[in-house]
Amino acid sequence: MNFTNNRRPFYLALWLAAFLFAPWGSHAQVALLDAASHPKFVTGLPNPAKINATNGGYFAMEMREVIQHLGLYKNGVASPANKLYTSVWGYGPQGGSVTYPGPTFMAMEDEDIYVKWENQLPNQHLLPVDQTLHWASPPGYPRNGQPAVVHLHGGHTESASDGLPEAWYTRRWRDRGPTYVKKIYHYDNDQEAATLWYHDHALGITRLNVYAGLAGFYLLRDDNELNLIGNGVLPGGEYEREVVVQDRLFTSDGDLWLPSKTGDPWFGNGFGTDPNGEPLNVGTTNPSVVAEFFGNIMIVNGVAWPQLDVKKTKYRIRLLNGSDSRFYVFYLEKQGAEGVKIPFMQIGTDNGLLPNPVPLDELVLAPGERADLVLNFDLAQLSPGDRVIMKNRGPDEPFRGLNPDGSLNDGGGGQLDEADAATTGLIMAFDVVSGSAPAFSVTTASTLRAPIEELVQTGPTRRVAFFEGMDSEGRLQPLLGIINGDNAKTPGTLNGSLAWFEPITENPMLDDVEVWEAYNVTEDAHPMHIHLVSFQILDRSPLDVDNIIINNQPQAEHHTAHTGKFGVGNYIVESSLLGNVGAPEEPAPNEKGWKDTFILPPGYMARVIAKYDRPGRYVWHCHILSHEDHEMMRPYEVVTSLPRPTPPTVRDFDIAEAILSPSFPNPSAGNTTIPFYLPKDDNILLNILDMDGKVVKQLAFGQYPAGNHTIEWDGTNAAGTPVPGGVYIYQLHTSDNVLGQQTIIQR
Repeated sequence: MNFTNNRRPFYLALWLAAFLFAPWGSHAQVALLDAASHPKFVTGLPNPAKINATNGGYFAMEMREVIQHLGLYKNGVASPANKLYTSVWGYGPQGGSVTYPGPTFMAMEDEDIYVKWENQLPNQHLLPVDQTLHWASPPGYPRNGQPAVVHLHGGHTESASDGLPEAWYTRRWRDRGPTYVKKIYHYDNDQEAATLWYHDHALGITRLNVYAGLAGFYLLRDDNELNLIGNGVLPGGEYEREVVVQDRLFTSDGDLWLPSKTGDPWFGNGFGTDPNGEPLNVGTTNPSVVAEFFGNIMIVNGVAWPQLDVKKTKYRIRLLNGSDSRFYVFYLEKQGAEGVKIPFMQIGTDNGLLPNPVPLDELVLAPGERADLVLNFDLAQLSPGDRVIMKNRGPDEPFRGLNPDGSLNDGGGGQLDEADAATTGLIMAFDVVSGSAPAFSVTTASTLRAPIEELVQTGPTRRVAFFEGMDSEGRLQPLLGIINGDNAKTPGTLNGSLAWFEPITENPMLDDVEVWEAYNVTEDAHPMHIHLVSFQILDRSPLDVDNIIINNQPQAEHHTAHTGKFGVGNYIVESSLLGNVGAPEEPAPNEKGWKDTFILPPGYMARVIAKYDRPGRYVWHCHILSHEDHEMMRPYEVVTSLPRPTPPTVRDFDIAEAILSPSFPNPSAGNTTIPFYLPKDDNILLNILDMDGKVVKQLAFGQYPAGNHTIEWDGTNAAGTPVPGGVYIYQLHTSDNVLGQQTIIQR
C-alpha cells in the first residue's frame, strides 16, 4: 500500500532532523541518557507473566508504582555496577508482582471473565500533567491519587466495561468520572482469536499513564487457533512471543522523561508554524502537552534494545505498536548482510487471523495497531551464531505515507529522512543458537481460517473528518468532526471540527451495518480507532485537497483557529468534494482482515464498514495518544430507537438552567441512558433512588464542564446486583437546583 500526498506541506515538520540529533546539552539543563552510545542487544527479551483466564473466572488486578530495571545502563557500559533503575507504573495481580508491561491475559472465546482493576497509583505523577486540557481532573487533585481507567483495546465489550475516558477513578474509587458505572468489568470474549491489549484510557491523561507503563497484552484463543497450534501448523509455547515496541526518553539517572516546556530537549518547534512560517505560540502553559512525541530509546517488552535466542525454526511474534506517535516501518536483516531483507509472513491483523498468510519484507505499523507474524529462522543463509536484527526505517517525525518507490513521503513530493540508523532504526536482535526444535508447517499456501465474509451495509453512510487548528493557548490542536452540508458553525447546527464534550453526532442503530467515510485534510497520517467493533477496510481514495473548500477559503489558507473549549473554526464545504475524490484503492492484502485501528493517510478518504451490535456509549479517536488527549476523540452511541431524545445543543448558551432529560430507552430491560445539560462548569451529584426515596446507586459525583452529558445506568445497585423491576427516580443535584425524572425497569 502506498500512502502518498502530493500537497505542499502546510506545516514544517514538527521534529526537525537537525534538532533531533543535536547535542542535548545545548537545549536544556536536564541531562538525558545518550541513545547512540547506550549498549544494545545485551538484555534478554522479557516474557511477560501469564494470567490463565481460559476457563473464565474472577481476577483482582491492581495498578501501582514500582521500580524496575529497563535494561538501561550508565556510562555506555552494560555491567551490574552500571545498572540504572526506573520508577514506572504497572499492572499485576492483587497482592502480587506489578510489572511494566503488565501480565498477559490468556483468554478463551466465549469464556466470560470478570476483572476488578484497582487503582493504587500515588498522588504524584511520574510525568508533568498539563491541567489546561479537558482532562480527568478529580476534585482537590491530587489528594486521592492519579485518575486511571482500563480499556481492553479491540475487545467486543459492553459499554459499562469498555473503559470510557470519563469512567476514570482514583484510589479506592474515591473520585469517579461522569460515565463511571462499576468496579468489576465483564469481558465475555464473544469474538474470535485475536491479539488484544489493555491500557489506560483516562480523559486527557492517557498519553502520560501509558508512557508511565500502564499497558499489557490480552491474547484471546479459539478452537480454530488451538487446532492450528496443536497440529503443528502455527508455532506455540516457547515459539510464540508477544512483543510491544515503545519509544521513550530517560534522564542520565534512568528516570522517565517527557518534554513539557519551551527549552526542553525534543520540545523544539513542537507546535508547527503559521502561514508566515513563524512558530505557533505556546503561551505561558507549563507544563504543556506537545503536538506529537518521539523518543530515541527503543523499549521492547519493557527493556531497551533486547535480544532473543532463537533456534532454527519458525517463531510466532504478536507485534504491537504501543508508542505515542511513532509509525514504524519494520524489516529484518542479517548482521553483516545489510541491504538484504529477510522475508516473513503476516498471519493475522488486529482482531483475527487472515485466511492465508501474506508474504512481506517490511511492515508499516501505526500506534495501536497489532500484526500477527511468523518469522522463519530456518533459512539456508542463517546458521547458529548469526544475528538477525529487527530494524525500523519509519521517520523520527510525523508519518505522511510512502512514495511509489517506497521512500518516506514528506508531503510535498519529496522524501523524509529515515530513522536514525544507530538508535531509533534498531529495535531488537534475534540470535540464532543451536539445538533441536520442532518444525512448523505454516507457509503462504496454508489455510488458517475460512474466508472472511464481507459485511453488507444496512445502515447509513457517515462522513467524518480529521482537522487541524489552534487551541485557545495558540497550540497546534487536532480535532475530529463531521461533514454536514455547506453551512459553517452557525447556531443550532453541527458541522466541521468538534470538541469532545459537544453533542454526539454518530448514533448507529443497534445491529445496523454502517459505512464510515473518514476524510483527512491534515498534513499527517492518523491511526483511526473505533471502540466496540471489528471493521473491514473497504478502500482509500486520494483527495484533491487543493480544490476542496475549507472554511470558504483556499486550502493554503485554511489554518483557521478554533478553541479547545468550543471547537470553532474548521469545516469542509461538502459540495466541493464533488469531483475531488479520486479512484478508490483497495487495502493491501495484509489489511484484508478484521481491524479496529487503521492508517488514514494525509489527503485521503478511507471507507470502513462495521456492525454496531451492542447498545450504549463508546468512543472513536486518533490513536496518536498526544492527539486523543488534546481533543482528537469523539463519543458515539449505539441506540435502540430513533429518533433518540435530543438535548439542547451545546451552542445554545442562552439556556441558563440545568436540564435533566428523559432517559432512553424507557422502559428498559436494565440499561438506560440519562442525558443532562449544564449551563456552566458545576459540581454535581446524580443518584438513583427507589420510590421510598432511598439511594440505590450513585452514578456521578464531582465537577463537570458546561455542556451536554450522558450517563449510563446498567440497572444495578451499589453492590452491582440487578435491581427488581419497577419505577425508579434519577435525581440531579447542581449548585443551584435539584432535578428529578422517572425511569422504569422491566424484568
